[in-house]
Amino acid sequence: MMKMGWFTTGRDEEAFILLKDACEAIGKKSINGEISVLFMNREKGESPASDKIIAFAESQNIPVEALSSKRFLQERGLSLNEGRMLFDKEVKLKIAHYGFDFVFLAGYMLILSRELLDSYTFVNIHPSLPGAYKGKWEDVIRNTVEDGRRDFGAMVHMVSEILDEGPPISYVKFVLEGLEIETLYQNAYRGDSTSKERLFRIMREEEFAIEIPLIIKTLSMISQGTIQIVGKKVYFGGSEIKNGVDITKEVTK
Repeated sequence: MMKMGWFTTGRDEEAFILLKDACEAIGKKSINGEISVLFMNREKGESPASDKIIAFAESQNIPVEALSSKRFLQERGLSLNEGRMLFDKEVKLKIAHYGFDFVFLAGYMLILSRELLDSYTFVNIHPSLPGAYKGKWEDVIRNTVEDGRRDFGAMVHMVSEILDEGPPISYVKFVLEGLEIETLYQNAYRGDSTSKERLFRIMREEEFAIEIPLIIKTLSMISQGTIQIVGKKVYFGGSEIKNGVDITKEVTK
């Protein structure tokens, strides 16, 4: 049975929905596994959103470990960059006695240091196709539109020292087609901001709608052994896959 850690900052409703959906999938056995520990870099009382997640995790009998990164850094007079390694050492101590195969980053807003990356495998979602764009979702979609690309999507990948460049595990791909789309791209190419904004919204709506299904399906396939993570390599059907597994049909059917 797959065991995973769950890291979240718990900053919004989406983080709660993802945890809830993952627990429901575990309950239905579509994910053959469990969440061994939930770590949050906020403590009780820091925000209603994070408090809601903590309460839900506790209701599901998921062990919760919390350490406020804000308080930790303020007490020591450190910036995030200065205190990142020190903070992660404390996080490591909190989760060390829990057993898990990897950690899923469910809206965890801190960049991981080598202190954690060298000790555990971390998995995250990124709103781009493998090998495409890095950065925040706004930048990814904006660059896609600016470059005139019709293909876009999202991937689940392993986390590495280089931001958004860890080995891809799975992805969903969309292609915008049709007369309306071509007209929008032609107008956008001519500098029409309204057409650019329309394409931006279309892509964001499509990508946002499949993020949680992509995560749940990927975790399900890992738990069933269909996708295997061995070290820093991904295997599918017994063969190493370097660019991720295309699960578009499984997620969008």
